[in-house]
Amino acid sequence: MADSFYESFDNGAGALTHHWAGNVDTSVKGQITLGGYSGVMERPWSSDFGHGYGQYYVTAKVEGGQVGPAALLWPSNDRWPGTEIDFVEVLSNGTAYGTAHKDGGGWDYYEAKMYDVDESGVHTYGINWQSDRVSFSVDGRDAGTVWMNTSDAAHGGSNVVFGVMNMNNNTSITVYDMAYTPNGDVWG
Repeated sequence: MADSFYESFDNGAGALTHHWAGNVDTSVKGQITLGGYSGVMERPWSSDFGHGYGQYYVTAKVEGGQVGPAALLWPSNDRWPGTEIDFVEVLSNGTAYGTAHKDGGGWDYYEAKMYDVDESGVHTYGINWQSDRVSFSVDGRDAGTVWMNTSDAAHGGSNVVFGVMNMNNNTSITVYDMAYTPNGDVWG
């Protein structure tokens, strides 16, 4: 799937058809909220399914100020450790951050960029995934780059699929939209 992608959640969970456990609320048109232990994502069918290098955006609000909620890109071959890129996660002290993961020879290798943002507000988190780096943004402002070699399916690796999860009964995440544009050579 090299085409652009956009999900507005105007029709429930939309393209996020792979659900597991918990509280997934789609009762408000234009948003999806996950509370408790829950998750949704595009189905991870195979390495060449999903989306490759490019620009990704998620508009989200995270509540609770604790570890648990995440908006992420998951390996489309559903193998971990692998290329996982997190738009936003939260540390136990309430600090929001983005992370790039890859298979480090059978173990998870990752690097994170901390965000100077109140994650309980609505923010647009961006990722620009290229072969040698992952760049993060919050509300259009640069939030740092992780220099990491990863490959999408067109270059011998695995593509990614959109996902949202929450792993804490005291937190929630609401997502309003998500988008992908291929060819991440240009940011913005």
